[in-house]
Amino acid sequence: MIGKIEELVNGVSIHQTTDEEADKSNIYCEYPWCPPSSHCFVYTRHAPEHAPNGSEFIACDFGTWEKRHIGYSSGGQTMNAGKFYYKRVNDQGKQEFVRHDLETWKTEVIDLPEGVPRSSSFAISRDERYLAFSRNLSFDPQLFGVGIADLQTGECGIIHEDPYICNTHLQFDPKEGRQLMVQHNRGCVFTPEGKMELLCGKEGCTLFLLDIPGGEVTRLQVGPPYTASLSGHETWLGETGGLIATLNYVEDYDYGKGRVVTVQPGEPCREICAPWEMNHIGIEPSGRIFAADAYLPDEIIIGSPHTSKATVICSSKATYNRARRRTGREGLVHDSHPHAYISPDRKWVIFNSDRIGIQQVYAAEIPTEMIDELESA
Repeated sequence: MIGKIEELVNGVSIHQTTDEEADKSNIYCEYPWCPPSSHCFVYTRHAPEHAPNGSEFIACDFGTWEKRHIGYSSGGQTMNAGKFYYKRVNDQGKQEFVRHDLETWKTEVIDLPEGVPRSSSFAISRDERYLAFSRNLSFDPQLFGVGIADLQTGECGIIHEDPYICNTHLQFDPKEGRQLMVQHNRGCVFTPEGKMELLCGKEGCTLFLLDIPGGEVTRLQVGPPYTASLSGHETWLGETGGLIATLNYVEDYDYGKGRVVTVQPGEPCREICAPWEMNHIGIEPSGRIFAADAYLPDEIIIGSPHTSKATVICSSKATYNRARRRTGREGLVHDSHPHAYISPDRKWVIFNSDRIGIQQVYAAEIPTEMIDELESA
């Protein structure tokens, strides 16, 4: 069923936006997968008819839930300034980097320099000058790298190496695009064959920034010894130069959660919105309102980093099962994490839920009064 399915006592309305059986998700929640006008959002669904591990990207209009095919992907995807970027293999078998404007629906191919990995996580600066990527350099000894491709000059190379940046979550700062956030899973362990045995050790997860293109490192005062380890969920705090993240008080990175914090370079981190302890977190481009989710209790909240107010908008009713196999669909797997994020206009929170057995994408419609209350001093 597509459409409104629930009205809550706090004024929030829950809408089911998809109903197909294909494996699908709203895409990871560090930032909204929406254009600035917030007329639509992008989700992904498994497309085995296109390629064994291929994905199809769909744009879905808010309110009407009408859908439009964007393209197929053979790699990752990212957003920047309202434009959607993804990798694909064209009819000649060549990998392409594609820009899709969600306002004009215009699609263009951006030339990538030699040396950009065919399959890796990546990010692109706001001015499209630099593309950052992750690379596994060696597993014996264990070593990972962050690379930068200059899309103007064609230069491409590794600017930083470390044995513990196995899960980088690369994000350019949204203002100037000359700082790159990197997640540091200190103490992670991989076998010489490349199999992960430990995602993060007792040293804990933290963050650092890389100057682009030089690679100078700025360590941030979050994670041990300053705080508990990060959960691995973080994003830029709008254009303030700081970041927002959640801590992790237990070892289970699926179900773990902790306080919401913000951190600026050179300053101690600051806990906000106590007493909530959350897991995944994302924020809209202005940095005014974030959305976060947690398991046990099952809550999706929105909050203001500036007033430190937060409120529960709804439950996701998701199982949080990782890679759950579906009866009759052997081989196809999905995560049922909510991965909640808020649209740029702060009117919708998008999240996943397998509440009906098959994961679908849902939208919570947020009353204006709720946002006004969070932002009031």
